[in-house]
Amino acid sequence: MMVKYLLFGSALVISSITGLNAQSKLIKNSSLLNKQEVRTKVKSSSEDFLNSSKANINHYCGTDHAMKEVIDNIPGVKERLAEQKAEAEIKKAQRINSPLSSMSLPPFTNDTIAIVFHILHENGPENVSNQVIYDAVAQLNKDYSLSDSDTSTIDPYFKPRAGATNLVFALATKDPTGACTNGIIRQQTALTTWDRTSTTNYGQNNYIYTGTTAGKWDPRKYINIYVVKEIYTGSTGGGIVVGYTYTPGTWTSGYKGDAIVYNYGFLGAANKDVRSLAHEIGHWLGLPHTFNDPANPNSAGTTCGNDDLESLNYRIAAIDDTPGTKGFYSTCPSFPDVNTCDTERSNMQNIMDYSSCPKMFTQGQSTIMREVLTQNFSARMNLVTATTKLATGTRNPQVCLPVANFKADKRLACTGTAVTFSDSTTNSITTGYQWDFPGGTPSTSTAASPVVTYAAPGTYAVTYTATNSAGSNTISKTNYLEIGNSLAVVQVPLVESFESISIPNTDWSVDNTNGGVTWTQDNTQGATGTNCIKLANFGNTASSEEVLLTPSYNMSAINTANPTISFTFKVAHQRKTTTASERLQVYSSTNCGQSWNLRYNKAGSSLATVTSANTSAFVPTSGQWRTETVSVSALLAQQNVWYKFVFTADAAGNTNNIYIDDINISNNSVGLENILESTLSYNVFPNPNNGNMNVSFSLDSKHNVKLELIDLLGKTIETATNTNLQAGDHSFEFGKKMDLAAGIYLSKLTIDGKSFIQKVIVE
Repeated sequence: MMVKYLLFGSALVISSITGLNAQSKLIKNSSLLNKQEVRTKVKSSSEDFLNSSKANINHYCGTDHAMKEVIDNIPGVKERLAEQKAEAEIKKAQRINSPLSSMSLPPFTNDTIAIVFHILHENGPENVSNQVIYDAVAQLNKDYSLSDSDTSTIDPYFKPRAGATNLVFALATKDPTGACTNGIIRQQTALTTWDRTSTTNYGQNNYIYTGTTAGKWDPRKYINIYVVKEIYTGSTGGGIVVGYTYTPGTWTSGYKGDAIVYNYGFLGAANKDVRSLAHEIGHWLGLPHTFNDPANPNSAGTTCGNDDLESLNYRIAAIDDTPGTKGFYSTCPSFPDVNTCDTERSNMQNIMDYSSCPKMFTQGQSTIMREVLTQNFSARMNLVTATTKLATGTRNPQVCLPVANFKADKRLACTGTAVTFSDSTTNSITTGYQWDFPGGTPSTSTAASPVVTYAAPGTYAVTYTATNSAGSNTISKTNYLEIGNSLAVVQVPLVESFESISIPNTDWSVDNTNGGVTWTQDNTQGATGTNCIKLANFGNTASSEEVLLTPSYNMSAINTANPTISFTFKVAHQRKTTTASERLQVYSSTNCGQSWNLRYNKAGSSLATVTSANTSAFVPTSGQWRTETVSVSALLAQQNVWYKFVFTADAAGNTNNIYIDDINISNNSVGLENILESTLSYNVFPNPNNGNMNVSFSLDSKHNVKLELIDLLGKTIETATNTNLQAGDHSFEFGKKMDLAAGIYLSKLTIDGKSFIQKVIVE
């Protein structure tokens, strides 16, 4: 499948010829659900964009559409644009009448502009690393100085026209107050789903970190780039909008919206050939598309246009050395092409085209961008003054002590899974890295983004030291990584009624977000026997979320043993009021908790097992339990599945208790039926042990019984009995005649085909 890279006028859109198969996984469940039907999501990381198939219906040009929105709806914009165009044409006339034309200008001297990246994130992949930003800035500087190695392959016809602006983009070292910064600002916010519709005043309400008020980043001093996860425009066309901005003169001097909004997936060295950030900044410095047709802004590849059209209402000035063209929509034809729009060939490698091979700006384009920096359009001239350079730290940059910080691409992982760490240090740019990974491989590293694996399950700490010429700073994060066993704990059918185990333990764990209670074991109210799991939710914090994590299961092995496998549990819940809406969900994970899929979901009256409300703390009777089924058909071939029960308290605080019992993953969807675990008194002792242990249980009548000791792969190590046993107490030994290695084993008691499991630890 051919992947298309579509540079959409300050909007880059990813496309492919066919298929929408990649997008469903990352559809965001957010507060924008009312707009979900008109939003198309596709994978949003740089690696995913470049290495898998994407698709979209043709999407409009982001800048053209954004400019039209503000021209039509924001007073004063149209008049300001007309004024700046007139001023630019006068400047151009003066230049043309000078001894040097735009085709023979001497090289521009280097000039530095402060740049700041505002990373809006929700702790997802959109929270890109410092190194990704460093790489993006390095590529920008190559593009604007015409110094990248691939400029040697520029079409010979246009190579004499290629122009270097010699603008240098430098991360700011001083913030608006003069304090230290590295120009990378991280904000945890839902704005990472950027809404550019009328409900947000066409996106203007979202620019909360820029402007001229105290503490804001002034657009007259910094190029501000908002890095977001996705840009929602209200279009029904689908696709990924990679970025958009507004041309000089659109806004009054210092207005907060005079910034670039950019999709995080197109940052860093991996996207060198897309050069979409250079494209965006080109728009911000006054460049239109090479193929602009104001009657049809989304015209690349279809309609002849030019960037010197007088009717383009936000063109800064005509650009004479870019021939008329239809533009190239994610293609790069061999030269020479047949240009039906002009007597000259098409400049298909122009960064302001939509082609898949952008490599250059022309001298005319470079001149426009440099001249914009001498004009007062939105105070662009302030960007390169000595005062601004000193204020932003691009001149005499201050080097401050770094404030070390880091992140990993995953906090939960299976043994053997690669975990990538990256620097997110603040206050100053990092030049040296020292990592310590106790229990990891490698255990130390000096790389900027080391990749580490862990061989054993457990919770791991990480220590990181960031260094530059001002000194070093160290941060240690304990319990930072949770590594799960890549082998499932439970390899056999499970029938768990909590009669012989205590919760929480090494296999069953609990977690809560902001509530004062969590899941505990109740020894008086079981649906089967006397025990169950209870959440004392009565009086809990509104909207709190409580999590119960089960052991991991080899569904494939269980399915082999039980072709009619099902996952059932019993629940009891009564609402405090008839309007209360409390929710119980069950999720599954096949990658040790890195990602979860919803398998069961009930709320409100559907969850309640008692119709009436109860303003007192709910305690169930035997008739107030209900058996529920979890959908596991998609998991029957999986060898390591985690499950979690998630209960969310009522948002209004109308909370009441909930109980869970008889969690069964087996071919017995009803439960224990005639065999009650409470009557078995199934016990392994001592536990832990040195390899010798006793197993005891009681039978209420004659049954076929098989007692095995198995390893975590399901292999039988020893069989104590496999025969019919009479009613009464029974005891057997394991390990007396063998030397068991230290580790985890399972005592498997099977009675008339129904299995019970006890975890055994040999030290």
